[in-house]
Amino acid sequence: MNLNYLESIRLLELECVLAEMEKIKLGEHIILEIGAGTGWQSKKLAEKGYSVESIDIDSSGYLKNRVWPITNYDGKHIPFPDNYFDVIFSSNVLEHIYHVVSFQGEMQRVLKPGGTAIHVVPSGSWRFWTSLAHYPFVVKTIKKIITKKLVPSKNGSISDEEKIVKKINQLSKFELIRKVAFPSRHGEIGNEITELYYFSRYRWFKMFTTTDWKIEKMFTNRLFYTGYTTFGYVLSLKLRRYLSYILGSSCHVFVLRKG
Repeated sequence: MNLNYLESIRLLELECVLAEMEKIKLGEHIILEIGAGTGWQSKKLAEKGYSVESIDIDSSGYLKNRVWPITNYDGKHIPFPDNYFDVIFSSNVLEHIYHVVSFQGEMQRVLKPGGTAIHVVPSGSWRFWTSLAHYPFVVKTIKKIITKKLVPSKNGSISDEEKIVKKINQLSKFELIRKVAFPSRHGEIGNEITELYYFSRYRWFKMFTTTDWKIEKMFTNRLFYTGYTTFGYVLSLKLRRYLSYILGSSCHVFVLRKG
């Protein structure tokens, strides 16, 4: 994964969240970012004048690339007292929490009465186009292996192709064929097919309403991209905005209120 490319995507996504933050008029109140990754978005929120606390699991793949102070936690119990935060924010995180339904209660525990949660979550459109992007990614990786052109990324991170190569030696022939023929699931439940449902707006809506959230607003991030960093910088961010009207947006944004 090209971290510079991913950072540009995440910061652009944050713009629509910032518009919602401004409506809340936070003042000196505190925001909690769950699954902060590198901390790009937390850092940007702090630069906007907000007080921000960030948490992530200690096995995060972005541990060595953090640009903001992030507290490690066990992924189940948020290390803060009851009714502590005014806003909870997450970006492309909830799909990676296996116990996501019960975790809603933990978020509500640390959120003040009447507090707001803003979640950016993947869409079924992202799942569909990422599944299609799997095959050119496989061809590209095989070509690089054959020509021995796999090189470390400039920023020192491990590329997707390098990760694949490292895993190949650990797979049986059957498992290898399965990996080549079928895309892998992205989240913690289901598979590459059922994620079309799990990432749908309908499913997210149902999960939030059945876990006692009041949905204040829902909209898309109005940005098209896929897994595997398909086309990368070849497609400008401006063009990706236009493509979202044709190919669908990659994420839903839910603004929730604690009752």
